[in-house]
Amino acid sequence: MKRQNLSKLEQLKNKLTSVKRLAWKPIVQEGDGDLTASKFGGKPWLNADEKWPLCPNCGKAMQLFLQLNLDELPQNSNTQFGTGIFQFFYCTNQIIVEHDTGLYGRTDEECENLMMNLPDDMPIKGRIGKYVDWEGDIGKVKILACEQDCVIDCAGWSPFSRCQIVRIFQPKASPEFIEIPQIGNLFEPKLIVGWKEVNDYPNWLEIDDLEIRLDEDEKDFLDEILMEELHQRGDKLAGWADWVQYPEYPDCPICKHPMNQFVFHLESDDNIPYMWGDGGAGYIVQCSQHKEIVAFLWQCA
Repeated sequence: MKRQNLSKLEQLKNKLTSVKRLAWKPIVQEGDGDLTASKFGGKPWLNADEKWPLCPNCGKAMQLFLQLNLDELPQNSNTQFGTGIFQFFYCTNQIIVEHDTGLYGRTDEECENLMMNLPDDMPIKGRIGKYVDWEGDIGKVKILACEQDCVIDCAGWSPFSRCQIVRIFQPKASPEFIEIPQIGNLFEPKLIVGWKEVNDYPNWLEIDDLEIRLDEDEKDFLDEILMEELHQRGDKLAGWADWVQYPEYPDCPICKHPMNQFVFHLESDDNIPYMWGDGGAGYIVQCSQHKEIVAFLWQCA
């Protein structure tokens, strides 16, 4: 960055001091850790009287996306979110069915033409893909359809959805052995072994809501450097959410105030190989007055 722009950047940072927050980027290593460890995926802490959580919609096991040991977070954040264990489970189960269209060709070109011009009146709902299944010199055109998707059925992008479990609890006596149930596309565990402290600033969607007074030159410069120099993207603890659509803080079911304490940002395909919609982001928020109340939501373009 040019010296002149560095000076402008420092001036802008001074003007944004009131909205600067600390955030922490997770440092990870492959593999699982202790049951109480902070981690992506892997084996969670479950109390002795608990079983692996099942989705109430499909009855199958949910994936563990994130576990945080709140008592072992970085020093500047370890009282912010309360004590105990935070966990986020989410249902990623789908029922994918293969349909034979009855159409077939004998050359790649012929099959490609059939796929490009499938009849509109085929009674197949939830199409998610199509392909050619070659049997000898005959290419059969087939369609893949999603007959059940818990994210769609339960509006899994919304806070307090039935296909997610977001909780903070105090660990009690735990079973000696936890077996991960059969889950399709099970995430490989990543142990969080440390945290990198960074300064974070809100993205444009929240800066507009905060009504920070900036002149036109400052707005133009901020537009150039905000997402590269000031706002922290990717998985992070605390800081500011990288909203895709608009700032969305659900109301606490107890006090009815916005749950605007930001806990964690989950980017698509970062430490967890999962896409939020078409490449959006997931957000974990908390009620600052009722720390046991946490929620998850996601947005995409």
